[in-house]
Amino acid sequence: MLNAISALAPAASHLTQGLQSLGAAGVRPGPAAEAASAQAGADFGSVFAGVAQNFIDNLAQGEAQAVAGVQGKAAVQDVVQAVMSAEQSLQLAMAMRDKVVGAYQEFMHMAI
Repeated sequence: MLNAISALAPAASHLTQGLQSLGAAGVRPGPAAEAASAQAGADFGSVFAGVAQNFIDNLAQGEAQAVAGVQGKAAVQDVVQAVMSAEQSLQLAMAMRDKVVGAYQEFMHMAI
């Protein structure tokens, strides 16, 4: 599962390159999007890669806590909290993936 989430980082950079090529082709974002990007100081790809890395770290932490719990080195409450947090991150990653795929499909069906 971690490999699947790790694969999101290159996809984010590919998506960013595609968005930049749209900008070069004359499609300009609205003023609100330009203001948000100027304030944030980060592009979509780096933000998306950071979120993917956060998912990976959270899942790895949950896995490590589960192993420590099986070995008897961690309290049951800590294991349950870490596993529930990892599960929530996984569900969020899957929901984000579904939204990105849905947006891509909708974009591909647009009449140009």
